[in-house]
Amino acid sequence: MGFHPRLALATPASGPEPSPASLAWLAGLTERHWRVQHFRSRACPFGTEAVGQVTGLPGRHLDAWLMPDDVCRRLFLRGARQADLCLVEGTLEEPTAPLESAQHDRPGGLAPIAEALDLPVVALVSCLPLHQFHLPHLPAGVDAVLLDGLENPEDYEAYRNLVTLMARKPVLGAVEALPEVRAAIRQSPRDQPLDDDLFRKLGASFLRFADLGAIRALAQSRPFPSVSAEPEPLPYRRFRVAYAQDEAFGSYFPDTLEALEALGAELVEFSPLRDESLPEGVDLVMIGCGFPDRYADALTENLSLIAALRAHVCRGHRIYSEGGGTAYLGRTLILGDRRVPGAGILPFDAEVRAIPRLPTPVTRTLTRDGWLGPKGTIVRGYKSGRWRLHPGADPLDCPSCFGTLTTQGDISYHHHAIGSLVHLHLGALPEVVAAFAGPHRASLTLPFARP
Repeated sequence: MGFHPRLALATPASGPEPSPASLAWLAGLTERHWRVQHFRSRACPFGTEAVGQVTGLPGRHLDAWLMPDDVCRRLFLRGARQADLCLVEGTLEEPTAPLESAQHDRPGGLAPIAEALDLPVVALVSCLPLHQFHLPHLPAGVDAVLLDGLENPEDYEAYRNLVTLMARKPVLGAVEALPEVRAAIRQSPRDQPLDDDLFRKLGASFLRFADLGAIRALAQSRPFPSVSAEPEPLPYRRFRVAYAQDEAFGSYFPDTLEALEALGAELVEFSPLRDESLPEGVDLVMIGCGFPDRYADALTENLSLIAALRAHVCRGHRIYSEGGGTAYLGRTLILGDRRVPGAGILPFDAEVRAIPRLPTPVTRTLTRDGWLGPKGTIVRGYKSGRWRLHPGADPLDCPSCFGTLTTQGDISYHHHAIGSLVHLHLGALPEVVAAFAGPHRASLTLPFARP
């Protein structure tokens, strides 16, 4: 069973996520040589480089909407293996209204995850000026408090005493207001590394007030709930998966890659920007989300790699893409008033939205049989808000060889190439990820024949 040191950090529903207080927590404990694994409470690929940059561990994802309790526990344990502490960030408040622009993401619901993992919960409490301070209502189940936005360090003891007296909860520490640091984080592109000096300032502020002994004691205070045994692996053959990894592409859930490895995959990287060919002996190509619009000219100039991708499809082999990777595989990238040729594999033109929308949770039903699953398979995920697809196949293509796999048109195919605007967390979809590893007969005559 084990204890698996773990805490939940309950932040405001308005976001952003990760919050500056969470980054301060990660930076401070990393400075003290703790290995801290951060988990988001939504399996949503609205990426940020900050978590991995500060901890050296890729951020992971849990999601009560996508994952039954037992799956959530298994994915947590997989991520907790090398960590001294796991921090799950989310909100106990009601969700806020959707934002029109994607300046930052909002945290997911924390309560069902905290219950499934039996997490001690630390509530983030904002510090109004001391003469105006009143303790907000703390939801049931909160075990401790972290103060946020402390203007005057000399007031910390007064705040701590007030919270301890009124809430009868321990205060584990505080993070100062640091307006310049917070403004810099807010204005920085989420897909770019932050200045390391920002993390140093946040970490120093956290360590100035943190009660590390109390944090460790609370994190180790509960045994981990029982977990059912992992399903017995099916006797699949070894297979090679080439996945795109460079400046243009690279957003993958760590659990997805680990799930493929557990099913026998040998994972190899390739770069659509720089490589002239695919790795040898590849059975499946994956192109995850990214920003092909920012590297459109370099991508379209790499004709050798595009030819290799087309040849892979023409030989009857499989490609799977999501988000920006799907846009790249279309006929054309529409970037404002520019049109840039895409890889020309999937039957649409992809237009980047001038004002991106946040990813939205969707449920989709596959409308025909395919290697991703039989007709009627139900999948859940988060639909990308950066791209709009305009159907338009090559008029010389056979109509039976291309189309969409959903009535909403957000999962497309051409032969055995499948492109999705819906981001799937394959660690939460064991039947779908098993299809990636299942036997495949290369075929163009029957594009969706299942052996």
